[in-house]
Amino acid sequence: MKNALIFSPNFIGHRQVYVFVLVQELLKSGYKIIIAGNFSIKLNSTFYFDQLTDPDRIIRIDTSGFIGDGHGITNNEFIELQKKYNIELTIFTEADSHIPLFVSQLLFGSKRIAGRTIGIFLRPFYFYQELSLANKLRYLKQLHLKWKSDARLFHEILNPNFKLLSISLHLDDYFVSRHKKTIWLPDVFQQYADKMVVQEQSDERIWLKRLDEFKRINDGNIFLLYFGAAQQRRGYERLLKLAVDYKACFIHCGLRSKNKKDNFEADGYRGILEKENRLFETNEYLTDPVSIEYFFKSVTHIILPYIEFYGSSGVMLQALSYGIPVLVPDIGIIGHRVKKFNLGEIYGPESFEQQFLSFIKIPQDKYSKSIEEYMKLQSSERLAAVLMNAFNF
Repeated sequence: MKNALIFSPNFIGHRQVYVFVLVQELLKSGYKIIIAGNFSIKLNSTFYFDQLTDPDRIIRIDTSGFIGDGHGITNNEFIELQKKYNIELTIFTEADSHIPLFVSQLLFGSKRIAGRTIGIFLRPFYFYQELSLANKLRYLKQLHLKWKSDARLFHEILNPNFKLLSISLHLDDYFVSRHKKTIWLPDVFQQYADKMVVQEQSDERIWLKRLDEFKRINDGNIFLLYFGAAQQRRGYERLLKLAVDYKACFIHCGLRSKNKKDNFEADGYRGILEKENRLFETNEYLTDPVSIEYFFKSVTHIILPYIEFYGSSGVMLQALSYGIPVLVPDIGIIGHRVKKFNLGEIYGPESFEQQFLSFIKIPQDKYSKSIEEYMKLQSSERLAAVLMNAFNF
């Protein structure tokens, strides 16, 4: 039996879903799987990990003893890890974080990482940040200090010319269209994993009646949904403020942030909404597919006021999978996808509220056909085919 290593030092957020899906596809290909990551960090939920119950074919390794919990693992340490478990295939689930490791293969005395190596890149943010002439000169002047970890240099020159990875998979289809020797990987989002899990969490459905009652009490109001853990970069506070300013109702399916320092303003907005009975929160991480779908379909439009975010969005894809159009920033891959495929609307730095007021008046079915066509590109069959080809090339 062949041995495959999934290297993912961090399992927070969506990363657990990625690992779960990769394991399922590797098992189909006949691999024994070693999952290396920081298992000492407490997760909000271990739902998907709890499904991995085959001790003969799935082994877990804690990376908390390595530099940076594994993010800073050295070339020699990584090769020793591969040797210990006789690894033939290695998958880096968040390859953006391991550029120094990949580049270290070029340094004098460093050995190449063994076997077939696959990097999944989630965040080529540099690609969307155009540099002025002054910034280009500044970048070049400082490059000798940071070349070992520089994403621009890695993707544009080092990896294509020195093949530091066997295969580079990218979620960003726009990036792939402009870079040879890269392969587009459909997004691994929650519904894909849910198709593989037969277990349902019917006890979570208590929230559905509560949500119905909340909507009944606020009949006629605008409803805004925030799905997932409260994070400022994902626009949690900004969406709360929108609800306050426009007398809308705020539905939050997910956990509130425990960091009070970062949520001073958010708590103020929450207080206003709560006082006026326009706030609905689970403060609970839901995994039941029926419940998740119900929350998404409790609104007709999804607003994603992300801050300086250039990557893909699992929440956006979940919304689209239910036929719900989205309003997103006009930057990065989400802005590109929404504009190119007519998946909703985009807004600029100064037009957020104006676009919001316009967007919520547009009938949902205006986008139905284009959303349906786009989601065929993000199908589970297409994702499985790309992964299988990468594993068995």
